[in-house]
Amino acid sequence: MTFLQHIRNERARQQKKKPLKRDVFNQICSLVKQYDLKESFLSVLDNVEDDLSGENLKFNRVRLKAPMERPLFSLATKDEYALIMSIIDKVNNSYLKFAHSPEEILLCGLLYRLNPSLTNEKLMRYHFETLLLHERAKTNNTEPNNKVQDGAKP
Repeated sequence: MTFLQHIRNERARQQKKKPLKRDVFNQICSLVKQYDLKESFLSVLDNVEDDLSGENLKFNRVRLKAPMERPLFSLATKDEYALIMSIIDKVNNSYLKFAHSPEEILLCGLLYRLNPSLTNEKLMRYHFETLLLHERAKTNNTEPNNKVQDGAKP
């Protein structure tokens, strides 16, 4: 093996194919296009915290995520780009790339504040509403007024 062949082989070994990861921009862009979101969604996003804090969420249901097809690369108009970037700036957490609907975008911030360490598997599989209900139930069961019985899982 000559020196030139050795260099070529070494460079080829170092440049192995890496899987293409979908980023948060492509995820939100596909949601904006699929649900035809407009600027009014930003005002809903601003007011979601007030609505959820007073809402009593005590449902016993498990919602799995519906499969979502999204392109590898997104093309957005100037208005769509501005909306996408505004949503990303307002929510600004790592759960946003797992959102599959506008409803999940709205729940994303509260879920992240309740538990910022959810696994990617849970975020990919379960709807954010289900995860939010589970996290709220855990915090309600561990409050001093609601004592957890011995042997019961918190």
